Amino acid sequence: MKFILDKKAIDFLDKKKLDKIYINPDLDQKAACCGIGTVDFDVSFKDDDNSRYLKANFENISIFYNPTISMYIKDDQEITISAFGLGSFKKLYVANEIPIEK
Repeated sequence: MKFILDKKAIDFLDKKKLDKIYINPDLDQKAACCGIGTVDFDVSFKDDDNSRYLKANFENISIFYNPTISMYIKDDQEITISAFGLGSFKKLYVANEIPIEK
């Protein structure tokens, strides 16, 4: 997997003075939405237990991701992280559609 942070995400992280993010499968979302074959991701910056994550880097940002994500995504797949929202209600999200591994 290759993680890419777009300009909006980098600007957001710089403004908040953050240098690491955490990516997990969004298991709560599956109970309420979507269909078979879809996976949603939760992108946050609040977790202190780095030992349960795999690590990737993009520029000066450390990206910690849940190892189970590799079950869903091909090794050469690019994952683009962006930011959306207004003012203090901005958050990070996975911007591109990701075909899951069969």
